[in-house]
Amino acid sequence: MYVPTTKPLTSKLLRQTIYTLLTYYPIINHWVIGRSRMGSPVYALTIGHGEKHVLINAAHHANEWITSVIAMKFLEDCASSAKSEHEWINRTTLHIVPMVNPDGVDLVTGGLNNSHAAYRKARLMAGEEPFPDGWKANIAGVDLNSNYPASWEQAKHDKFERGYTKPGPRDYVGMFPLCEPETAAMAAYTMAKKFVYTVSLHTQGEVIYWQYQDYSPPGAEELAKRLSAAAGYALEDVPDVSSHAGYRDWFIETFNRPGFTVECGLGENPLPLSDFESIYKKTAPLLWEVI
Repeated sequence: MYVPTTKPLTSKLLRQTIYTLLTYYPIINHWVIGRSRMGSPVYALTIGHGEKHVLINAAHHANEWITSVIAMKFLEDCASSAKSEHEWINRTTLHIVPMVNPDGVDLVTGGLNNSHAAYRKARLMAGEEPFPDGWKANIAGVDLNSNYPASWEQAKHDKFERGYTKPGPRDYVGMFPLCEPETAAMAAYTMAKKFVYTVSLHTQGEVIYWQYQDYSPPGAEELAKRLSAAAGYALEDVPDVSSHAGYRDWFIETFNRPGFTVECGLGENPLPLSDFESIYKKTAPLLWEVI
């Protein structure tokens, strides 16, 4: 198998892995849907040709980069299964954005040299937060999963009350919704594809969040229960301090379709790669449910 699961997946290694998979699995297609603050590509990969378009995205948060490994490993498993099992291929077009936040991931994983000006600036922004392990934001200090339009003003109010009023390692909502190129790319791609539902991979907690405010997308509760049963992850309500301006919030509000945040694994971020096999064993059956 070609997806590395024993070393950190930097943006450079992700790019190499994508092109390796394209060589061995021509059934996979890829696009660059945008560029990060530092110009790294934000990739979308697709497999299948069914009418049901589903999105799995990973690594909105830098120190949750292990979710990129999960997404890429699942893509490889899907490509491998396509050789013998064609039913889902005809039913579904699976879209995977494996690394929404490549600059932040590089900061945490060592893909960005510690002598780089952006690294030094981030270290100053981090303040007393553990660095780089405590970094969730993009390289500009914006928490990408707090930068979507769904009740963004409320998110700003809540985060500012807790002291997150400027760029930093976490919870800063940005100057305005979709002000970051990474979130703008995700929103544009989502608007173009109009997914039936979406799954956002995060860490940690082994829980699934599936509701947003009073929205009740058709089929959402039933699918949430299936995902919960497949992974053994509990269904929970989003904590109030994190309940606005996320990708899932925006997707549900915009389309009134099911959107899920899956908090993989247990422990303190960033979760170690030594946990990967146990995390993937639980998460993969959940991902198979969505296609």
